[in-house]
Amino acid sequence: MKKVILILILFLSCYYIYNVTADKKKYYLTIGDSLSKGVDSIGIMTYGYNDFVRDYLKNNNLLKKYNDTFTSSDYRIVDVIKILEYNERKNNESLNYLIKKADIITISLGMNDLYYRLNNNTQNIYTYSDNMVNNYSKLLEYINAFHHQNVFILGYYNITEKNNDIFNYTNYKLKELCKKYNYEFINLSDYFNNNPKYFNSKESFVPNFSGYEKISQIIIEKIKNTWYNILRNFITMTFCHGGRREKWKKTFIQIM
Repeated sequence: MKKVILILILFLSCYYIYNVTADKKKYYLTIGDSLSKGVDSIGIMTYGYNDFVRDYLKNNNLLKKYNDTFTSSDYRIVDVIKILEYNERKNNESLNYLIKKADIITISLGMNDLYYRLNNNTQNIYTYSDNMVNNYSKLLEYINAFHHQNVFILGYYNITEKNNDIFNYTNYKLKELCKKYNYEFINLSDYFNNNPKYFNSKESFVPNFSGYEKISQIIIEKIKNTWYNILRNFITMTFCHGGRREKWKKTFIQIM
């Protein structure tokens, strides 16, 4: 009897997921600085993390459209805010419109801001970090006005052997901001801090091919988990009531 019920649950769940994802192809938008642009340490275009993510969506017949118009090696947070506030166009496209259309958004901003300040003037650096994250909140608040399946925010990492405190502080502030909007914060410092494997030059925070690939793997895994969680929540909330909920939840997790 238990097997029959499990089969019924899986059948109805698949039917549910099919209806939820009938128009399953996604509009993928990437915004940001060198990391989103996908350049190497000397500024030459290479295969960025966004290219890997785009390929994953395309190869799995999940990509409706991809756009990287609003990426630039020298973008700072305030530059993107200005583009939004004045609805500035680039290549005859509007970032305001693209954000409204996107299902999946990846953003890397603030590395230029942080490293420039650390290399030139560390006075009042924590106040500078606070202002930087406050500016970031304007972008996330605008994005939050529209429905998106996934929004991924890349955190900061330290390629030097100093200033760890400010990187930890800024990552903490940005992570808390992402929690406010229920966005995915990706703490790249867990992987990249003083890790030469992912860089060609000690003088540049821009990753090499392996570094970009690593970022994409983290993002792709989170995209995959989105649909797994939809299915799991549907089953546990629809079929599991009262005291039976935890029992069926454990059974479901085991068979998945």
